[in-house]
Amino acid sequence: MPEPLRQAVHQLVSEVVMNCQEVLRYTEPDLARDWKRMTLIRATDASDTMDTAAMLIAAYCQRTGMALDTLASYLQTRQQRSRAAGPRDAERHEVAGMLSTPRPADDDQDAQMWFSVGQGYAGDGLMSEPDEQRLFTEACLHGLRAKLCNDVDSLDSYLPPQMAAMARRVAECLEVPEPATA
Repeated sequence: MPEPLRQAVHQLVSEVVMNCQEVLRYTEPDLARDWKRMTLIRATDASDTMDTAAMLIAAYCQRTGMALDTLASYLQTRQQRSRAAGPRDAERHEVAGMLSTPRPADDDQDAQMWFSVGQGYAGDGLMSEPDEQRLFTEACLHGLRAKLCNDVDSLDSYLPPQMAAMARRVAECLEVPEPATA
């Protein structure tokens, strides 16, 4: 990867990480009044920024002669869908499962599957045992943000004790970069 493109991708990924940390931050109880607006804004900011990174890489690939069908394949354009279309039935069924609302009809296998996924988030399935990798990732994001904002002490006010302790350890290991001098 050419150095200028690498630098751009690194900058964009850093922005995505900060937006993802904000998504996690706004899920905490002390920010309950604004969680809907801010989690959606930051999640879509992260998505748009990753789209920008993908399109910069794609533009480079196109400029250096990559075939358009190969580029479309790598960009996974068949999976693309617009947020403007709003939530799909799959997301609505998944939320129904999370909230334990009535099950969809037995003959709708797709609805049943997404409902079950939602139930997994709510109870004994997908998220019942904390995944160590997920916990580590969240601790890194919270620790990074706290260190950059010089607000490590706030971690205890909004995170569960185990997560706050992990995030504090991450923050303690980080050095804030000094501004570059000319």
